Amino acid sequence: MKRRWMYVILATFFAVFFLYSCTPPTTNNGSNNETTNNEATNSEVTIVIDRAGVNRNATLILAQDGLNGEWKELTGTDGIYTFTVNNEQGVYSIAAVDESTPNAYIQLFHSTLAEEKTIDIKFGADFETDFATLTINFPATCEASQVGIFFLSNHGFPEVKQASVTIQMPKGKSDLVIFIQPDWNIKDGIDEFQKVYIKRNFEIKNDETIIVNEGDLKAPGDLITTDDTSVVYSWIINNTFVPAFLTTKKIPNMAINDRYLATYGYWIENTHVIWSKVTKDIPITVSNKIKTFAPPTSIISATTTDTNGLPEISFTPYESTISDYKTKYYEFDILEKVTSGGYTYVSPTHWIFVTPGYLAKVGNTYKFPNITLGQWKDEYKPASDYVMQNIEVCLSPNPIDEVSASKLGTEWLAFKLPLQ
Repeated sequence: MKRRWMYVILATFFAVFFLYSCTPPTTNNGSNNETTNNEATNSEVTIVIDRAGVNRNATLILAQDGLNGEWKELTGTDGIYTFTVNNEQGVYSIAAVDESTPNAYIQLFHSTLAEEKTIDIKFGADFETDFATLTINFPATCEASQVGIFFLSNHGFPEVKQASVTIQMPKGKSDLVIFIQPDWNIKDGIDEFQKVYIKRNFEIKNDETIIVNEGDLKAPGDLITTDDTSVVYSWIINNTFVPAFLTTKKIPNMAINDRYLATYGYWIENTHVIWSKVTKDIPITVSNKIKTFAPPTSIISATTTDTNGLPEISFTPYESTISDYKTKYYEFDILEKVTSGGYTYVSPTHWIFVTPGYLAKVGNTYKFPNITLGQWKDEYKPASDYVMQNIEVCLSPNPIDEVSASKLGTEWLAFKLPLQ
């Protein structure tokens, strides 16, 4: 029977995942100003297709050098693409399509070299192609225990039966983390894991079996004690993300690449604000400048279409009110109206990422590109009566590449602002 422990972890995972997933990569030490010629000329952008930790090519990756350059199709190897930007101001755009992922958003990235040189594009994984079967044999003392298994950004919560579990995991390399929770303490109302197993530098390429011995199971660290219970702490074990859960404990025997993702969130009316910091030192103290942050009431001033029926979105650029923090990027969905059974609803079709530096080059009006390449099908275009519902903004004192990589010491604040 599924126990409450699993549902608590799942609920917390999705709450934290909102923050953890809204940090696309960018590079530059906080400046939103124009790129100098020396910074921009003959520089390379790397595009990585990330399918739950597996790198595999997308259906179509296009790149544009500058604002008016021709769109060109890129050729990737094992999900990695490179593109040289020659525009003297470092302006470029990327468009990504993946038809192998059902209902996948078409993704567009617009930036400058001073702000971003590595783009991580997340598309869906194919279980037959990208995953392998992992069988884990446990000692008899774990029989009937519920376990939480974490690898890269994936997780599962099976029950140990006949001292074994079988789970699908992505083909990749990171640290494998397993929580073992043998019993549910009804009297105390506490459901917490009792043992932890970490297999360092674990790599799975094909179906594999591993054996967990009794001596491999370690006690978790002490509870993280703090007066500020509004902060939750997730684990980042190498490249494996373990979300915060009911009773947060410290990482046992921390390795050099182990760290915590401390998260603090709140609502101001209908705007969700989340701040986060990557740290080894816990507990942390959330500064007053974060706790008292007030998001703007408006960023988008108009949504229209051009003569080709493509979206034109006018911005009022947001200047961060937090000292040392700069506006790093804006991201938003474009949705289409769908009518079914007499009801009309909206469904997302495109995900757009744009940096302040790029916006400044286009007069703060984002224009969906009119791509005329034959590979760019009509069905890839957004609806002329498109809908926007909200916009997300990220502020940080750190380069976005470092935030995206959860580099130690990085911190950022993200807020999702509904459109009025």
